[in-house]
Amino acid sequence: MKKEVELSESYKLLHPRPVVLICAKSKDGKVNVMSCSWITPVSDDPPLIAVSLWKEGYTHKLIDETGEFTVNIPSSKLLEQVWLAGTKSGNKVDKIKLLKLNTAASETVGAPIIEECLGALECKVESRIEVGEQILYIARTKRACVEKTFFKKDTWTEDAEPLLHCAGKMFSIPKLKK
Repeated sequence: MKKEVELSESYKLLHPRPVVLICAKSKDGKVNVMSCSWITPVSDDPPLIAVSLWKEGYTHKLIDETGEFTVNIPSSKLLEQVWLAGTKSGNKVDKIKLLKLNTAASETVGAPIIEECLGALECKVESRIEVGEQILYIARTKRACVEKTFFKKDTWTEDAEPLLHCAGKMFSIPKLKK
């Protein structure tokens, strides 16, 4: 027998979801990172993704300022950093320094990629839509890169362990079945 779920909580039925680290950089050079699981591909030709960010958050302000960001795919080794990136405000603290993450310059956008992550997408915003308390960005992937030992035959290897967000501080990793 099924039970009713509050509509305001219904999105949780769509979890677990991949969790990523979004990096954005202001015009004056300040870099911020946040964790995000409200992200999905929406087209492969052209390569477009959709990212939903809270409109009161600091990261969305940086993205609005520059129209660019990176999506960084963390492994389970970065679990604590992923959690902290989603619980601290970059408006008040330098999260890159706090999380002890190393960044590298992107090739196509101003925002950096995170070296410790499994892979990254460099993105430019194509459209921005206000949806409730969120801002939905449709962004074109300009470049994608991945650690070659963790991505073979168009998918993650089992030892890559990309993180999935379940709820709150609960995360999991996918178990590959053949």
